[in-house]
Parts: sequence; C-alpha cells; structure tokens
Amino acid sequence: MPSLDQAAVFRRLRLMTLRNSLAVALKSGKVKLFTMLATSAVVAGFVYGLAHYGFWELANAKVPLKGIVGGLLFDLLFFTLGGMLLFSTGVVLYASLFTAPEARFLLATPARADQIFATKFRAAVAFSSWAFVILGVPVLVAFGVQAGVPWYFYALIPLFLLGFVLLPGAVSATIALLLVRFLPKNRKQAFALLILLLTLLLGAWLVRAGMQAREAFISGGKKDDVTDLLGQFQLTQSPWMPSHWMTTGLLAAGNDRPADALLPLTLLWSHGLIAYLIAAGVARLTYRTAFDRVSGTGRAKKKYRANVLDRVMEGMVFYLSRPVRLLVVKDFRTFRRDPTQWVLLVIFAGMLLLAGINFREFSKRVEGGISADVLSLVNLAATCVLLCAGLSRFIYPLMSLEGRKFWILGLMPIRREQILAGKFAFAATGTLVVAVGLTMLGDLLLGVGPVPLLVHLTAAVCVGLGLSGLNVGLGAMMPNFKETDPSKIVVGFGGTVNMIVGLGFLVLVVACSSGPVLLASLRSLVNPSAEGWPWWAFAGVPVAVMMTFYAVWLPLAAGARSLRKSEF
Repeated sequence: MPSLDQAAVFRRLRLMTLRNSLAVALKSGKVKLFTMLATSAVVAGFVYGLAHYGFWELANAKVPLKGIVGGLLFDLLFFTLGGMLLFSTGVVLYASLFTAPEARFLLATPARADQIFATKFRAAVAFSSWAFVILGVPVLVAFGVQAGVPWYFYALIPLFLLGFVLLPGAVSATIALLLVRFLPKNRKQAFALLILLLTLLLGAWLVRAGMQAREAFISGGKKDDVTDLLGQFQLTQSPWMPSHWMTTGLLAAGNDRPADALLPLTLLWSHGLIAYLIAAGVARLTYRTAFDRVSGTGRAKKKYRANVLDRVMEGMVFYLSRPVRLLVVKDFRTFRRDPTQWVLLVIFAGMLLLAGINFREFSKRVEGGISADVLSLVNLAATCVLLCAGLSRFIYPLMSLEGRKFWILGLMPIRREQILAGKFAFAATGTLVVAVGLTMLGDLLLGVGPVPLLVHLTAAVCVGLGLSGLNVGLGAMMPNFKETDPSKIVVGFGGTVNMIVGLGFLVLVVACSSGPVLLASLRSLVNPSAEGWPWWAFAGVPVAVMMTFYAVWLPLAAGARSLRKSEF
C-alpha cells in the first residue's frame, strides 16, 4: 500500500471517528457532553478566579506584571506545565501504543509503524494537553485583564499553546519508544531505578534552592528580593528552554510589540515539528520491535510473592477481616505495579510541596505581604483538587476494572458489601496519608497558627473520606464492566458525574470549615483590637463533618444495593 494512500486512510479514519463520536454525543449523550463541558468550565473558572486574585494582589503591591517579575512567574509556570506534559504524554502514549487492543489490531495490518504512531500520538497529545489548556488559558486571560494587554494578545494564546504542547509531547514519545526498545528485560527494575534517580535529583535541587533562598532572605540584601528568590530557578530562564520562548513571546505581545512575538512563536513551532518528525522516524524503526519485546518477554519468569509495601498496607487496614485485607492488598499491588497509576500523583504532590516552600517567602518580599492564612487556604484547596482528580482517575474505575472476572470475587467467603468496604478502606487509607501529609507540611512551611492548622487538617480528613466514599459508591452504582481502559471509564458519563459531585463536595467542605476561620483571622486588619477566636469561626466544622458522613454513607449504601442486584 503506497504511503500516500495510508496517510489518506488514516485521515479518513480520524475524521470518521470524530464525526461518529460527535453524532453519538449529540444524539444520545447530551447529558454526558454537557457535564464534561460544565466540569471543565468550573475548573477553568476556579483557576481564573485564583489567578485574578493573585495578579490583583501583585498589582496593588506595585509589582510590574509586564516586567521581569511577570516574566519570571510565567517562566516557572510554563516550565512546570511543560514538565507535566512531558510525563503525562509519555504515560498516555505508552498505554496507547503497547497495551491497547487497537494497537495490536493495527500492527497486524499493512499499515506502517509511523502511521500508527502518528494516529496514537495525536490522540495522546490532545488527551494530555486538555488539562494544560484548562490550567494555562485562565491564568493568561487573568494576566491580560489585570495588565491591560492589546487585543491580539488573546488571539495569539491558542497559537502559542498549540506550538508549545507539540514539543514536550514529541520528546516524551521518543524517550518512551527508546526506553521500551532498549531497556533490559527486567524493565520494571530499570524503570524503578530511573524514577528513583529523578526523584533524588529533584529533591536535591529543591533542598539547594530552599537553602539558597533562606540565606538570601536572612542576609537582608538591598536587591530586589522577589527577583533573588525566583532567580534560584535559573533553568527556567534559559534562552534554550521552550518555556522561556513562550514567556518571551507572550510578554512581547502584552507590551504591544507584535513583531517581537513572532520569533518565539516560530521557534516553538519549528522545534516542535522537527521533534515530531524525529519521533515518527524513531517509531518507524523501533515500534514493532518494542511491541514484540513488551508482548513476548518476561511473562514466564514472574514471581508473585509478598512485598514489604504490601505488608505495610495490610497492617494499615488491620481492623478489617482477613479476606477483606487480602482484597485491599490486591488493589494496592495493582496500583504500585503500574507506573502510569502513581507517577503523575508524585509529580503533582511534588509541585504542591514546591509551592508550599516558596509561597510564604515570596509573599514576604512583596510590599505589604500576603497573609499566611490566605496562602494556606490556597494550599488546602489545591491539595483537595489533587485528591479529587487522583481519586476520580484511580479509585472510581476500581469496581469496573474487575470486569468479567468479578464472579471470582463472588466465590470468596465474603459478602459483596465487604468487597465495597475493602475498596473504601484502600481509597481512604491512601487518601488520608496524602491529604494530611501535604496539608500539614504546607501549613507548617507557611507558618500557620495551631488553630487554622487543626481546622485545615479536619477539612482535609473530611474531603479525603468524603471523596473516597463518593468514588467507591458511585463506581459501584454506575459500573462499566465491558471497558478495560480506565481512562475511558473516567471520561464516561458516570466518571463525569462523579467528578462534578466531587468538586462540588470539596468546595462546600472547604468553604464551610475553613472559610470562617480565614475571615476571623483577617478581621484584625479591620479591627486591630480584636483578640481571640469568635464562636462563628468554628460553626462550619460540624456542618462539614455532617456532609462528610452523608457523602460516605449514601453512595456506599446505594453502591451496595446495586451490587446485590447485579448478576455476573
């Protein structure tokens, strides 16, 4: 089959798939389409409000948004989002190229490897960059509103974003193909060593940056302290970094210099297209061989035995019966053995820790400062959003992924309600460790007082328990036993409803429990003679606890009824 015909066939395939998906969504899935769009709008609105408030605070503190401070902030933002794209695209593309049934079918046809790769690459970049668009566009729009940029700044945002997402996606695709092709047969050990090395390097960099920042603040120099702090991240300001090209071009457009914005835009697109051609060439040479290695090696040599982490997990749920503990360990083992399950969570958690380390010191260097209580509430909200996204991605599909093998669980000497309780215990245990750990570290780094710290920890526990109950219960109420891809289960109707309900729940809990405490802590700005904590500061905590009780009990009860009525 000529290459031109293959390209035309795949183009028609993509167009036909897109047209059929839209037709199905408009005819029978209007509620699903609406809920997906509504969820995206809610998240984008929340990010816009937070970014608008931050830029407003900087503008009131006489910080030049269009100057060096704005450039340093955008360098750090795009560098972080680019790193997220690098990891997320590689993870999604690996699953699409080496584990999806469609890949096996396409490789059995006369289609060239690079054509299959191109199809999967476009889908992976579109899927992984959706979060980038939801997070990046509201920040840029909020900057434009506060800084007073010309109209074409907003018109150039899509061009810059499309050019920017192409480069990290192509680089991660090339790395994924080469790793799968040339890593030794014990790939899990090699991946574990690679991730450990990257974690150690990131930790060393964070410690070094934190020590340098602390020394700079203690010295009390007369230089611009904000620039000194953000200057610790020199890598993000390198002229060789695509994130810096993005910042340079957007700031040039914001400062009414359209000609100066064209060169960075050209750099982004040219390097992105070249990287894509390199990735396609690597796929043409290595994809089939790499797929054969994944499909045909190491299966006969697997040794299933207990692991230290498994024993730790079993000990953390000691209060459950022995059969239920075994189910919890099974779910945990599945989670830890799949890097696509936990790598992104580690990255997001590291970003939150980095923000907690730098937020407080950054606010000190801004004239007038930003209250530690405000920053701690932002840290709590970000942690809760991370929990909502992580649980929706990993916990909600748990019941559906049992699939057609669910009848095996029915042979165990436990009731179906106990199966549900085990999955809730697994979700709640891991969630509480992450929620309490990130919230406590963030508040301690920000120097929050003991009363707000306890309230924030209470809110984090409530959000963790409530989201665990919602994800497990709704996952049992609306299972999809025919689907084997968890990402498709998450973006389905049930997953979309679960995400909306979870976001609404965490907003209510955080607002009821921590909102009054924040208002009480800030009242000294209006009334300097005010002392102590008024009773109304804690009035929302019982309400949050009550909402958590119902968020756990009602979905689990409904999910148990659904499981009892199901036939397998």
